[in-house]
Amino acid sequence: MRLRTAILALACAAACWADTLTLRNGQVVQGTYMGGTARTVKMQVDDTVKTYDVTDIATLQFTPPASTASAKPGTAGAGVRKAPAAAPEHI
Repeated sequence: MRLRTAILALACAAACWADTLTLRNGQVVQGTYMGGTARTVKMQVDDTVKTYDVTDIATLQFTPPASTASAKPGTAGAGVRKAPAAAPEHI
């Protein structure tokens, strides 16, 4: 039962991470940005990768991943040690 709940939660979270591509004709495409070139943009929509010409694109919005509830405030970078400051050089 817990496994099914976890899988459902992950599926819902993945659906919320979609990037949004708005075309000049008003069509809105939600998927995952897969890269592109100077002339094209590739978006994965469901199980297919579609290519769009940049002249047809009005906007492209990237949705950052939501923060997880398991992350504890103030622990960012925990476990990462900083290098000691170097002694100033005398000229």
